[in-house]
Amino acid sequence: MRKPLKVLLIHHPTPSLHVRGFIDEEFSELRGGVYLGNTYGRIMPPSLPRVASVLIRSIGADVAILDMRSSAADHHRHIYKSVTWEQKYTIDVERVGTPFSASDAYVEASDWVGISSHFTFESGIIRDLIRHIKRLKPTVKVMVGGADVKARPHDYLAFGADLAFVGDCNPAAIRDYTDGQRIVGPYSHPFNELTSLAFDKLPNLSDYVDSHDGPVPHGVSCPIGFVYFTRGCPRECDFCESRRSSFERLSLDDSLTMLERYRQAGIHTLNFSDDNLLIIAAKDQGRRELISLFERMRHMGFAWEFPNGLELGRFIRNGVVDTELMDAMFSHSIDSSSGRLIGAYRVYVPLETFERRSEYKKLRQIDEQNSVIEKLAGIGLPELDFGVVLPPSATGETFAATRDGYMTVRHIVGTNGNTKARYAVFHLIPIATYRSMKTKYSVHEFPEGWNFHFPVYDGEHFNARELFEQRLRLIKDVDPVNYQSMRFGRYSYG
Repeated sequence: MRKPLKVLLIHHPTPSLHVRGFIDEEFSELRGGVYLGNTYGRIMPPSLPRVASVLIRSIGADVAILDMRSSAADHHRHIYKSVTWEQKYTIDVERVGTPFSASDAYVEASDWVGISSHFTFESGIIRDLIRHIKRLKPTVKVMVGGADVKARPHDYLAFGADLAFVGDCNPAAIRDYTDGQRIVGPYSHPFNELTSLAFDKLPNLSDYVDSHDGPVPHGVSCPIGFVYFTRGCPRECDFCESRRSSFERLSLDDSLTMLERYRQAGIHTLNFSDDNLLIIAAKDQGRRELISLFERMRHMGFAWEFPNGLELGRFIRNGVVDTELMDAMFSHSIDSSSGRLIGAYRVYVPLETFERRSEYKKLRQIDEQNSVIEKLAGIGLPELDFGVVLPPSATGETFAATRDGYMTVRHIVGTNGNTKARYAVFHLIPIATYRSMKTKYSVHEFPEGWNFHFPVYDGEHFNARELFEQRLRLIKDVDPVNYQSMRFGRYSYG
């Protein structure tokens, strides 16, 4: 009998960027430097337990998961690159996680190594990890998948991967593999078969105490897992990799079956990874099922957050705010016996822009948007995280409109409850329709820079440095708590 393939799935280390060089008096608070973005190591791998389950059930693989990020997140921060940016700033790029050598014994014992690459800014670490694996054991095969692989699979083959999946992981491609490098897909695994996850392959489940958006509020229990009930989004947003993709959803019964598996594993807190969950609510039947789903989640004792954001316009129904749906999704309570928070504790609110709203069909009129925000604040969510994306065409008027718009939102939040809020401003990453744009900093030489926190391009009216500094001024003005917390890389809510 043929021996089962031994597959190692790796949750890779992640980069952290520390920027030095703030010599101007207006940025005197930042003289010690700033960290760009939250860097949290103890985050459950979003996709690997699901991939492990598929490989075990489909081809009988012997699967192990190695988490190189969480196992040493508190004491391994190695500067592996320093970049001079815009002739003014120095960016120290740290690798957060265990050294690559921690994978050696696992790689030696494996036939295949699998890595998920969802974010362009992490691709440099994945490239270096693949090369380390191939030097250590040239005969081992490497497969990669994820959003960034889907966008540029040939780059990952150049890194040394043998299979680059531009859809879901296709078990048949691994089972039937003979030789050579190949792009596999697009392939979509049956959605209802993705409801079983191999949580038992994560040896230290209780270690996953982090969310992508920072420490969780008091009363939220750990570990924190990732879940999605839908995938794909037909919307047109030009800065999103999921734009104009087919939408599909789990049935209510399949969703509840999956949730019960999370609960049995000891996971009571969930981060939603859906691209556009609220499309379910576009039809009356779907809306009723969505309300029922969240009611059942409360009954099962779950807490949750929406780090990917939600389409606010979907909360306007027949010209008025859909308070029933919002209460179902966003209200919370505290369990009297355990002290645990049950229900929603945080949501990312993608406002996108205050200036060129007609470019995005999903955006409603400002007064409708503000009515939804008023309801959100009144529900009493512990934390709200607002976001605006600056386009390369940003002008002085763009920054002024963003400031004025955010000041209005701050007033709405501040006068409608005790919710803490953060008001973020992001630079556009050259992804989706912007991947072909001219950049000053190559994705091959400086992939870590391809994140939301500074531009790797000159804009139409401001160069890269000016865009970066204009954003800092704006954050300092509209959200001073958030501005100060950049010094520590733990962005705060005021």
